[in-house]
Amino acid sequence: MRNFLQQILAWARNKLWWPRAILLAWLGFVFTQNIMDHQFALNRIANIFNAFDLGIHELGHILFIPFGTFMTILGGSLFQCLFPAIWFGICIWKRWYFAACFCLCWVGFNLFDVAAYAADATTRNLPLVSLDVGADPDQAHDWYQILTRLGHLNWDLTIANYLRIAGSICIVLGLTMGLALVVYMVRRADTEEPV
Repeated sequence: MRNFLQQILAWARNKLWWPRAILLAWLGFVFTQNIMDHQFALNRIANIFNAFDLGIHELGHILFIPFGTFMTILGGSLFQCLFPAIWFGICIWKRWYFAACFCLCWVGFNLFDVAAYAADATTRNLPLVSLDVGADPDQAHDWYQILTRLGHLNWDLTIANYLRIAGSICIVLGLTMGLALVVYMVRRADTEEPV
């Protein structure tokens, strides 16, 4: 662990801190918006992650087809959260430590997005994206299908709350680690030339 920490600090020694500080401030702002408004995660304009994450979600349905109908339905939300988690691991492996902090926040934002979707399972008020224009809204709603098949449709808000808690933990960890790196970079800025 000590060697790993030394690797991180060695990486941060000659990095430019201020663009990373701006990115952290923006991530903190987006996190605050998600906490204050549970539907913010679905705002296609204000949340720039959303369009990309929607594509990842839809790809998840396709990737999980070999595992059966239930996993195909769950695969969208599951892959939407796994994709940035995989990138977190890749960033750690490649020693892109600040990018890893960003990816951890990205996992959290996806958990907020999935939470908003899960919370809608009973009411099914969200506008859905579907390739089948004439699809039955109940059939097109992943979380309605998931919770109905499990016999726990009444758990939608509870599951959404747990997803928001997990998302908050990921984002706070990502922001904290990123902030620690930026503080270290600022302290080292006067001793070395940034790149």
